[in-house]
Amino acid sequence: MAGIKDGYRDQGIGRQLKFFQREDALRRGIEMIRWTFDPLEVRNAHFNLNRLGATCREYLTNLYGVTTSPLHRGLRTDRLLAEWGLKDSRVVAAAGAVLEEMVETVGESTEMVRIAVPQTLPYGLSGDISGVTALQDRLRDEFTAWFAKGYHATAVTTGDAPAYLLTLPRT
Repeated sequence: MAGIKDGYRDQGIGRQLKFFQREDALRRGIEMIRWTFDPLEVRNAHFNLNRLGATCREYLTNLYGVTTSPLHRGLRTDRLLAEWGLKDSRVVAAAGAVLEEMVETVGESTEMVRIAVPQTLPYGLSGDISGVTALQDRLRDEFTAWFAKGYHATAVTTGDAPAYLLTLPRT
């Protein structure tokens, strides 16, 4: 796990660290790095998909089980598996800052699916998590169905109507 301390975020430090990791891995002959992230965390999705050029094609249900960690708030630990093909054209473009936003490249595809996510999580009064578990159920069902059809999550939109963008890989 990596993170950037408050006050230093949004300065490109995390991206620099990841691309340093990429260069080091390539020198060692490693061409693929994988990690997981919570699909409810749109900020992380934006970083992983849009800024780094990673893709996702697998949804992992309750990967770590329900934990007592305050971070998980008693929720399932559903995760998307990010795949970072270090020689993939999207990653090379992101590394070279050739593209302003990886989302723009997704917009060119005619085979695109959107999976909407809320800006804020639907926690009820007194810490009721039923709204979030219903959202997790919907995301699991939608991601699983589209991944089974060969789609990959390649970007996420942010702002008023955040959504994952899924496309069929180019052949």
